[in-house]
Order: sequence, then structure tokens, then C-alpha cells
Amino acid sequence: MIAHALEPQPLAFRVRPQADECFDSWIDRVAAAHETTRPVLFRHLGLESALASMDMARGARGLANDQYFAVDQMIGQLAWAVQIEPQQVEGTFLNVEASAVLPRRQRRYVCPRCWQQAWQDRRAPIIRKEWILRMSWRCRHHDFPLCRLPAVEGMMSERVRRAWIDRALAKAENLRQGLDYRPRLIEWNAEGLDRLVRASRKRFKGEKQAYVDRFQANLFHFARDRIAMLALAHSRLGKATWGFERLVWLDLPEHPRREAMTLRPPTPSPRSWRIGKGRGPLRRYDGNVLDLVMTYAHLRVRREAHGSS
Repeated sequence: MIAHALEPQPLAFRVRPQADECFDSWIDRVAAAHETTRPVLFRHLGLESALASMDMARGARGLANDQYFAVDQMIGQLAWAVQIEPQQVEGTFLNVEASAVLPRRQRRYVCPRCWQQAWQDRRAPIIRKEWILRMSWRCRHHDFPLCRLPAVEGMMSERVRRAWIDRALAKAENLRQGLDYRPRLIEWNAEGLDRLVRASRKRFKGEKQAYVDRFQANLFHFARDRIAMLALAHSRLGKATWGFERLVWLDLPEHPRREAMTLRPPTPSPRSWRIGKGRGPLRRYDGNVLDLVMTYAHLRVRREAHGSS
């Protein structure tokens, strides 16, 4: 619990950011260690309380110019509070376009194996910067699909933690075993993520750059199961996702500027019907028509709400 004082004090628990940890993950761990909230923590450190509610995933880059000084002050004060260099705080930010980052409420995808190992080793589990990018859908260390954390207030209890880990591991393993990934796309995904995390301006060539253009600002977070759709898109059944992508690009008013018709689906494969053989076997993770219906309904509700406001 934070004790309020007349003058700001260095924090009792020096919770430092881990390598590749995103800002929200780190600052939430700092607040949790002191059994408080982010707004209370910021007030204790003499920071503008409005900063506590702002999206800091990209640091000052994600804010208006008149907020730069306040962010710079925040970086220095947080660094002093846990006794680290300001550069370590800055290292939790992503220097990318806003369209490359997941919406704030969706930045809760983690690797269940990483979190399981962290809990077993009594280490703090974290959310990596890479995992809040729209291109990210698998843990490269474990070659394992990411899973979304449950929505709970405060720290997860031991019972909730074990139940979530068991479900997440089973779901991710089922997804990994159910699809035949295309190695070339997996490689391009890793290279694209590295480029974003390092804030490299390097452009790829040919098909690799076309892949990055398609996935860097993808809209699969509108799907009922974002990770399953991205996994499907990186598999030999990837053509099944094109209908979903085209629908979202055509109807979403705030998508990044890009002509929807440039999303040209691959040449359709031969029909699965064969004379005397019937239809080919059904695949568990083929494109889900329900995703299309749910997305369309969601967009209609948003347009109607926007029109009535």
C-alpha cells in the first residue's frame, strides 16, 4: 500500500521492466506490487493524473504535441521511483504507427507456456511488446499460439490461474496441431515483427513486403477468435480468411488508408467435389461463417450509433 507523503518518495518495491516488456505490463506490475492503482501511483509520484488514463504503448508518439513535456517528466519520475535509467522506461515503448498496434483493450495476448514457466520459477509473467502488435499471434520461443488472458480485477488467484493455464494450453495445442503452417509465412512474420520492434525503416522486397503490407495493420481483432484466424491465414488453408478480410476492409470507416480492392484473394483452388469420391474432409479451423456474420452485425451497430450521435 502506498503511503501518501508531502514529498514524492522512491517506491518501496523497485519493480523494474524486464527485457522486451511493454509499458502497460510493467506499470501494472509496479502498481500491483504496491497494492494500488495506476492513477493513485501517478498522484503519489507527483505526475499529472490524466497521464494514467492515456495510451502509453507508443510513448509520446501516441499523444498530442502538447503532451510531450508531461510524458518526458513521467519517464524521468518513473525511472527515479524504481532507480533505473530513463532509457529503460523508454525501452518499454513501441516506435510504430498506431495502425500496427492492437486496440488497447485487446492487448492481453500472452504465451501460456511462458506464463506457466514464469509462475513455476516464481518470476513475474509479463506481456511482451511484440505481443501487442497486430502481426503477432504466436510465441516464437515456444512455437506456440498466443492466448487471451481472462478479464479479472487485480491479480489472478491460484485457482483461476491454474484453470486458465490448463484451458489455454489445451486450446493452443489443439490449434497448433490442427493446422499445417506455411514455413515461408512464419519466417516473414518473424522478420516483420523484428522490424517493428526495432523501429527499422528497412523495406522488404516483392512477396515479403506484400505480406507485411497485408498483416502489419490487419483487422483480425474483429474476428470472434483473432488467433485462430491469424493461424489459419498462415496455414495452407489461408485462402479461407480472404472473405473476412475483404468484408472488414470494405465496411470499416476508420481503417488505415488502403484500397480494399488491393486485397486480391489468391486464385481459387479446384473444387473439393470429385466424381465418385464426394466432398473432401472438413477441416476444423476452416474460415468460420459466423465470424463474417458477427463482424457485419458489429459494424452495422457502430455505423447506426455513429449516425445517431
